[in-house]
Amino acid sequence: MWASEMEIITMVFIMNGYADYFQACGTRVVSHHLNQRIWPQTKIIGGSSTPYGAYPWQVELQAYKGGWEHHCGGALVSETIALTAAHCLKDFKKSQLRIIVGKHNLAKNDKHEKTYRVQKAIIHPDFRKDGPHSHDIAILKINAFNSNGIKFDSHVQPICLPEYYTKSNDVDWCTVTGWGAQKQDDMTSLPKVLQAASVPLLDLETCRHNDVYGGRHQFILDSMLCAGSLEGGVDACGGDSGGPLACQINGKFTLAGVVSWGDGCGKKNRPGVYTRVSYYINWIKKAMLELENN
Repeated sequence: MWASEMEIITMVFIMNGYADYFQACGTRVVSHHLNQRIWPQTKIIGGSSTPYGAYPWQVELQAYKGGWEHHCGGALVSETIALTAAHCLKDFKKSQLRIIVGKHNLAKNDKHEKTYRVQKAIIHPDFRKDGPHSHDIAILKINAFNSNGIKFDSHVQPICLPEYYTKSNDVDWCTVTGWGAQKQDDMTSLPKVLQAASVPLLDLETCRHNDVYGGRHQFILDSMLCAGSLEGGVDACGGDSGGPLACQINGKFTLAGVVSWGDGCGKKNRPGVYTRVSYYINWIKKAMLELENN
């Protein structure tokens, strides 16, 4: 029997030095317990402040707008690769972007913080092909100071990638993190420290319902994932874009989604919509291999 494309890519992935990645990814030294509840927690919107190092795969993406400013989030998936949302990159050249790992407090330099320039950015070729928010995913190659890339430590670690594509949700609740606005349409309300919120995953049928996102300008594609209570109150918001939706599976955190879009922040019947990372796993692995070898 011929091996599937995914099996072949995974074998090449391992042969190119990623065997250790599968062992070490998705782990953390600093724990953080979030209540799984559907009412507001404090104000990601509805999130809570995190202890430093609890989400070591979280990266900050800054953009140069006359000075370096917080722009989006991202997720570290290897020593040299981070994932983010494609819409975070559309108005900027790579020279106008930089990545900060080990970041926690936007108001000061953190102990494990390091800043890197973007060496290369790949936006998914079908971005916006199937609607204004479709295929909203991009890969960043980090311009590290040496050929080995970022040095992992207690506060800087990669998150696991999904092993395969699935429409179903492997778990019921996941965690979204970021430094996004705590009030809708108010980018002056960015928190000082990284916020996290536990959000329930919704099936596609629920998200496509007429009372939710059915019949709107963007159809909910199989490549999207909805998370958040239909009662509202807890959600990602402006400035969280590109950040990780992390799900704990078999004791390790896996990147299930990338913060993409929504109608407002924390509104009733308007859950957050994420790029479903598993849908793009073959494209991601191929691009990572290409970037690592160039």
